[in-house]
Amino acid sequence: MSDESTLARRPRSIEEMAGRLKEFRTAEALDRGLSVRALPDDVFISTYPKSGTTWLQQVVHGLRSRGAMDFDEISAVVPWLESALDIGIDPHADQPWSPRAFKAHLVWERLPKGGRYITAFRDPKSVLASYYRFFEGWFFEPGSISLDAFAREWFMAGTAPDRYWDHIRSWAPRVTDDAVLALTYEDMVARSDALPAVVASFLDLTLDADTLALVTRQSSREFMARHIGQFDDHLLREARDDVWGLPPGSVSDKVLASATETTLDEDLVAELDALWRREIERELGFRDYDAFRASLPDPLGART
Repeated sequence: MSDESTLARRPRSIEEMAGRLKEFRTAEALDRGLSVRALPDDVFISTYPKSGTTWLQQVVHGLRSRGAMDFDEISAVVPWLESALDIGIDPHADQPWSPRAFKAHLVWERLPKGGRYITAFRDPKSVLASYYRFFEGWFFEPGSISLDAFAREWFMAGTAPDRYWDHIRSWAPRVTDDAVLALTYEDMVARSDALPAVVASFLDLTLDADTLALVTRQSSREFMARHIGQFDDHLLREARDDVWGLPPGSVSDKVLASATETTLDEDLVAELDALWRREIERELGFRDYDAFRASLPDPLGART
C-alpha cells in the first residue's frame, strides 16, 4: 500500500476497512481455487462467514484422519479454496487424507461442481455479532467502529463477494440434493454430540465408536478453545497482514471458550427484520430466519 499513513495500523472507519479489504486475496488465488476440478468424493464446506465453518473443518478433518491433530492451523489441512494459494497451498494438489476437503465462503453457483457439499445457515443477528467480534482487533482498531455502524454500513450494505442474503437464496434450492448436507448452526449447537456421526455418514466414512467419540470430543468448543492456536487464521495473518497494512499481534480467534450474547438495539433488529423480508421473504416465502430454519432438513434430529 502506497500511503504511509495507512501502513501498520488498523482501520478506524468502515471506509478505511473496506479499502484494505479490497486486497483481501490475490486474483491468482481466487482463480486457482475456482478452477479446481472436483473429484466425486471431494467435500466442500461452504458457508457464509461466522456460521460454523471452522467447526465443520475440524469435524471433517477429524473423521478422515481418525483424529489427527498434527497440523499447524486447520486451514493448512482443509484449505480455504479462494485463498489457499496466498498462504502457499496449491488447492489442486493431492491431500494426505481422503477425501480431499476444502473450506469456502461461496454461493452454490461459484463452487466447482461434481463433489459433495456441506453448508450451514445461521441467524443473521448472530452472524452479525460474531462477525463484528471477529473483525475487531484484526481489521479495525478496537472501539473505533460501533456495532451499529458495522451492521448498517458493512454487513447490511453487502460484504464482498457474496452477501448473507445471497448465500440463503443460492443454497435454499439445494438443501435436499443428495450431494448436499444442509445444517444450521443452531442445530449443530443443540446436537453437537450427533454432528460427527451425521457428517461421517454423509461422507460414506465408516468409523468405530471410539473414533467417533474422539472426533466428537476434539470438535467440542472446550477442546478447540484449549487449542485456539490451531483455529485462529494465523497463517493468513502471517501471509497477508503486511499487504493489508495491519500491524503484528492481531487477534483472530475463531473459537470462544464460552458462548457470548450481544444485544442489538431495537431499531437495528427492526431494520434487519425488514431487510430479511425484502431479500428473502419476497423470493422464498419465509418471513424470518426461524421459519426458514423450520423448513430445512433436520439430519441432526435437533428439532424432533
